Amino acid sequence: MSRLDELIARGFWGPRQESPDQIADKLVAFLAALDVVAGETLRWSSSRLPGKVIAEPAIALKVISDAFQRNTDAPHLGVTQAYDARGTRLEDVSITMTVGGYSDSPNVRNAFVLKWCGADARALAVPILRRLVSVWDPYWAAVTSRTLMRAVAEVQPAGKPGPKVGHLTYLSAERARALPGGLDDKQLETLDDGGIIIGSGEGDGFLSVEGATALQRRL
Repeated sequence: MSRLDELIARGFWGPRQESPDQIADKLVAFLAALDVVAGETLRWSSSRLPGKVIAEPAIALKVISDAFQRNTDAPHLGVTQAYDARGTRLEDVSITMTVGGYSDSPNVRNAFVLKWCGADARALAVPILRRLVSVWDPYWAAVTSRTLMRAVAEVQPAGKPGPKVGHLTYLSAERARALPGGLDDKQLETLDDGGIIIGSGEGDGFLSVEGATALQRRL
């Protein structure tokens, strides 16, 4: 499967100082939730600890703690980590995250990005997005693809602040309050935290390029 077929779930949020224990707990919770979605236990690894299972709480805490210890020069920028795994439904799956940053600079933000391929990758998109939102509590999040990002580059260029629309888009409760009217109710799913997931309201929920472009122009 080509990288153009790869799906990307990404969430972003502003300054949020967190301890290694807090981040490790969230990471373990997300990996456990992802196993439920995939229906199998994914074996995540880190280049820092080859052969170790990142989903084990003690290993996750060690990886995160070591990252903080190496980052003594700029702790306000948080730490960046990358992990990889392979599975049956989730093929060539990877995580990249920058978390724990608390700088007020608009150029610094926390982010969690999951990429995956698979024969039924689209069927997993909604549950993956819901679990990303539940664990990491982003300001906004989306499920997108390289194909979609290229197609909508004109209306959401790289570096543009604010939410970037995907096939599926999540807005936190605060951002959802500013959502313009006129959207079809069937496109909106309100979550328990007051946030909203925006999709097509049909089939797998994915917005088309045209639908994503129209929504981006309104945000």
